[in-house]
Amino acid sequence: MSFKKMAVVIMVLCVLAGSVFCPVQAEAAEKEYTNREVKLLASIIFCEAGNQSYSGKLAVGCVVMNRKRSSRFPNSVEGVIRQRGQFSPVAAGKFKRELARYRKGSYEKGVRAECVRAAKAALSGQDYVHRRGKKVNMRRYYFFSRHLRRAKLRIGAHDFK
Repeated sequence: MSFKKMAVVIMVLCVLAGSVFCPVQAEAAEKEYTNREVKLLASIIFCEAGNQSYSGKLAVGCVVMNRKRSSRFPNSVEGVIRQRGQFSPVAAGKFKRELARYRKGSYEKGVRAECVRAAKAALSGQDYVHRRGKKVNMRRYYFFSRHLRRAKLRIGAHDFK
């Protein structure tokens, strides 16, 4: 039996057994995102929510991914982030400076490393955040701001709708 077939069998057995962690499953799973997408998403998360909690950072990442999946927005992480008039740090040049900091290794520790963690979680498909001890599904949120009319959710200093 080939390694791929064996890995699939073991993954199925892990799922059927209800295993929370299965080492072979982690090895067999392919990365669903590129290093460039991590860099772009982590940088915009820092620009928009660098001073927020991890949940706030992840929520921003979820909004970007929701837009990527929607037919109303560009279908790539970069397209969503660079869409005209959507993210003020892009127009102001802050995003470009953060990309340079990422290339220089500034995202390996501290708050910026937390942005990388949030970016990887969002890119991997995590679509919920923890808020006040509960899971909040982020799938229906496409916008965030400090002052958003008719907001449905508030995390830290950001309103989401």
